[in-house]
Amino acid sequence: MTEKEMIDYIKISFPDLKINAVQVNRDGWDNTIIIINQEIVFRFPKNNDIAWNVVVETKLLKGLHKLEPEITIPDYTILRDENDELKCVYYRFIKGVSVKEGRINLTKKNAQILGDFLTKLHSMKPDLKLNSVQTPDYWNNLYHSVHNKIFPYLNEKQKNEINDTFLSFLNSNFSSSIKKSVIHGDLTASNIICDGSGMINGIIDFTDAQLGDPAFDFAGFYWNFGPDFTKDVLSYYNGAESAESLYTRVKSFYGLQPIFHELLYAIQHDITIDWETALKKFFKLKGNG
Repeated sequence: MTEKEMIDYIKISFPDLKINAVQVNRDGWDNTIIIINQEIVFRFPKNNDIAWNVVVETKLLKGLHKLEPEITIPDYTILRDENDELKCVYYRFIKGVSVKEGRINLTKKNAQILGDFLTKLHSMKPDLKLNSVQTPDYWNNLYHSVHNKIFPYLNEKQKNEINDTFLSFLNSNFSSSIKKSVIHGDLTASNIICDGSGMINGIIDFTDAQLGDPAFDFAGFYWNFGPDFTKDVLSYYNGAESAESLYTRVKSFYGLQPIFHELLYAIQHDITIDWETALKKFFKLKGNG
């Protein structure tokens, strides 16, 4: 659908809605986002597979609302076409800005809010038709992509450090013993909403929700906010596995791997990379975890 077709569809679906302002974001891989009047968010899936995922996502959010997390999460309503196929979902706009654009206070209260959210999300019964995306094959494929596309730009020391990070993780055989949970799957600064004072008040974009290692949902905290705040969040988390065990996987791999996605994206889109600066954070976190 074109942008005009989406807005026309919204007008037909809500004939009494007076549209004063429209924001459109087509940059996401999965959905086109249209925000009307800073009040209502519409998410239009970009293909049928994503539409099916959104239906599952809607059910997940309904179940999570029943657990009453302290943080605001979207409450989707599905709009369907004449063939009963999902056209889009909409929900009330969550006030604030993403932490990526604003500033978060690394306070105990914010850590407590996130710990409560993940405790409740990870406690959900995995009876939804969620996939397990982050399989050993997934991580092996990431490693091969890094080896083939990033290594040609690196010196031997950098290659050795990254090899050690991946191979220690891939050879750990962790996946056979980890009890999988319902996880958010993309709990990064872009999907955490804060208010003007730096307090967290929302979590968005559950598109990547899946059955996976609960430790993965702490990776974004480690990469974006550092080890101390990650430990604070874990101190308020009450899951099936100890905080120490989860943190070990976060600091040794999950909390380090975001850099590789960023670098692969930059290479794919011909974005100039300052390699020393790009890898500085990786080596700092690897050494300080």
